[in-house]
Amino acid sequence: MSLLAVWLLTLSCAAPGALSPEGIRGTDVSSDGADALEMRPPGAPRGPPLRTPPARPGRGGRNRNRNPFEPRERVFNAEPTREQREAARRRSENAAHEQTLRAQYWRLKAEAERLYPDKVGLYEEHHFWPRYLGGRADGPTYRVPAPYHQLVTNAFRARWAYGRNTPTPEEARQIMMKVYAEFPIPQLIGIPDP
Repeated sequence: MSLLAVWLLTLSCAAPGALSPEGIRGTDVSSDGADALEMRPPGAPRGPPLRTPPARPGRGGRNRNRNPFEPRERVFNAEPTREQREAARRRSENAAHEQTLRAQYWRLKAEAERLYPDKVGLYEEHHFWPRYLGGRADGPTYRVPAPYHQLVTNAFRARWAYGRNTPTPEEARQIMMKVYAEFPIPQLIGIPDP
């Protein structure tokens, strides 16, 4: 019910003659330009503008007395931040690179099965940090097809032959980065365990 209707109802109950044309014409209707509309009977003292009370916490929430004609505040920012755009770009680049690595893995796996037909259908555990390069015996391992594992092992041997002294951790990291860039571990590029 609007404020005017409530006032007219109150006025009609309190003073039955107030709703006569003379009583309505003499009513002072003013607005302070904000959100409150004041209506005072003739001769009523001018006081502070009538305002709606602030919303109480609890029932109704903070928008309980919100003006329905005012736009609501934005709940979220539809424009991504610079960091969000950068993260999305990196995810896109990583996904494209991962697709390339998957294609490379399948090509190398087929090549390995052609080179080592006696190992086809077998699987071996590959130490992510090879033990002969200073990796721990209980370090993380990945189950890979045996022919592909032979290719990975050959790539490590070509970069650091068996029988040499153990490389420094930095040298081992550099070797692993080069080998895994060429021969990716299937589980690390989204190909599930066989």
